[in-house]
Amino acid sequence: MKRLLAVLVFAVLAAGCRGTLPNRLVYSGGFSFANYDYVVVAKPDSRDTNTSLYGMDVEFANLMSRFNMRVIGDKEYPALSPETKQRTLNARMSVSASNKVILLSVSFDDSVTGRTGASVSAYGKGNIFNVNARNKAWESASDLIIKALEKDKGLHITEEPSPVK
Repeated sequence: MKRLLAVLVFAVLAAGCRGTLPNRLVYSGGFSFANYDYVVVAKPDSRDTNTSLYGMDVEFANLMSRFNMRVIGDKEYPALSPETKQRTLNARMSVSASNKVILLSVSFDDSVTGRTGASVSAYGKGNIFNVNARNKAWESASDLIIKALEKDKGLHITEEPSPVK
C-alpha cells in the first residue's frame, strides 16, 4: 500500500512538472559575447532532415546587428584577416516540433576553433505551422540572447514607440 501511495504521489508530481519547459542559455567556460564582433549565420543545407527556419534566421541576423555584431556571409569569411576571424562566431539555428511543442535552438561556435561558446534552447507551445506559435518561441529565444548580449557587451537597446499612429 505504501508503494502504491508513493507511486501515485510521484505520478502527480511528474504530471505537474511536465507542463513547464525550461528555456536555457548555457555558456562554456570562459566564453563571452564581448570577445566577438562578427557573426556568420549558418544556413541549413538542403538535406531532407533539415527543417525550414521560417524566416527566423533573418530575424536573428537583425537582432545580432542591433547589438553591434556585424553579420557576414559564409562566403565572406575566408577573406577575413586572422584577427577578424578570431572575433567571429558561427551561429547555427534549428527549429523542431513535436506534439504541439516548438523547440528553437541557437548554438554559437568560435569560428577558428569550432568550440561551442554558448547555446540557447527555447520552447513554445503550439503548431510549428502557426505563425503566432513560432513567434512566441522566437521571442523566448531572443529574450535569452538579448540578456546575454546586454550583460556581456554592456549595451542596453531600447525600442522607441513609433511616432506614427
